[in-house]
Amino acid sequence: MVDGKYVNVKGYEQKIPLLWGLDYLSHDIPVFTLAPSESYQSWLKYFGYLKSIRYPLQIVICDDNENIQQAARYIFPGVMIQICQNHFLENIRRDLSVRTEEKYRGLVFDLKRELFTVKLTRPDFAKRAFKLLKKYEGNQIALNVIVRIHQRFMDLTAASLIPHAPTTTNIIESYNSHLQARLKSIKAFQSFPGASKWLNGYILRRRYRKFTDCGKKFRSLNGKTSISQTLKKGTILPLLFI
Repeated sequence: MVDGKYVNVKGYEQKIPLLWGLDYLSHDIPVFTLAPSESYQSWLKYFGYLKSIRYPLQIVICDDNENIQQAARYIFPGVMIQICQNHFLENIRRDLSVRTEEKYRGLVFDLKRELFTVKLTRPDFAKRAFKLLKKYEGNQIALNVIVRIHQRFMDLTAASLIPHAPTTTNIIESYNSHLQARLKSIKAFQSFPGASKWLNGYILRRRYRKFTDCGKKFRSLNGKTSISQTLKKGTILPLLFI
C-alpha cells in the first residue's frame, strides 16, 4: 500500500511529499523517495525503485490518484489496483455534503453497510450493489452515485482476488500519523538533501525497531523487526542502531 506524506522543506512554497509504501504482510518499507510533487514522473521513480529490488508486486492499494495507478501499471504491467474503499466513500460523503446535511446520510450509511464494511467477493459486491440500485430507483442523485461505483467496480474489488490483500490504506495512514508526530518538533527541513537524509534515518529506524503492539492477524510480528521479514536468506544486518 502506497501514499504520499507531505513535509515542509525550506525553499519550497508548498509542502513536498515523501512517497513511500508498506508491504502489507511484513509491514516493511522496501523503498521511498522524496519528490517535489506527486507527479506521474515521481511515482514512476518510486515504482522503478521497487522494480530494481525485484519486489514481487501483485497489487497496489492506494487512494484514487491517477498518477499512482498509471505509474504502477507502466512499471509493473498487469499489476492490480485496489482503490482504498475508505477514501472512496469519504469522497462520496464530501460530494453529498453529508457532514452538514442529512438528506443523503441514509444512502451513505447503506453504501458503507452493504459494500464497504467487509471484504466482499466480486459477485457478492455486484449483487449488493444491484440491491441498492433497486432500492434507490427513482432517486437520480443516489443512482448517479451507484453508477459511479459501478464504473470503478474493478478497482474497488481487486483485493478480493489476492489472498490477505486489504481494501483500505489504514496501516500506511497510521504510519503517516506516527511520522507526523515526529515532525511536530521540526517546523521545516533546511534543505531537500537534509530532509531526505533525516527521512532515510527515520525509515531505517522503523525497519530495525521490533514490533510490540501488533494485534489480531499480525500478532506474530511482535518481537520481530520488519526488515528481518524481508531479508534475503543468509544476509546479516549491520548494527546501525544500538
